[in-house]
Amino acid sequence: MGGTEQATVTLRLPSTLSACNGGKSQIVVRASTVGELFEALEAHYPQVWRCLCDEHGCVRAQIQLFVSNKLITGPHDLQTVLRPGEEIIVLPSARTP
Repeated sequence: MGGTEQATVTLRLPSTLSACNGGKSQIVVRASTVGELFEALEAHYPQVWRCLCDEHGCVRAQIQLFVSNKLITGPHDLQTVLRPGEEIIVLPSARTP
């Protein structure tokens, strides 16, 4: 077993992406890092994972994902630690891929 306990966190989706989750705007997940969050999404919410992540498991260019006001941008951010009760905010990006 790993030494890090998983936190219960809430992923908040904008209305434009809630269709990936059956119209629901939030998902409660247990994960200790952003990488574990993505793994949980891929396993339990594959449609949401495909909306948020590219084939390499990184955040898509048209998506902005924030953890404690920190923008998650690349593979190096997958190790970002998630705290219990934390909210991960997803927004559509203004930038073009």
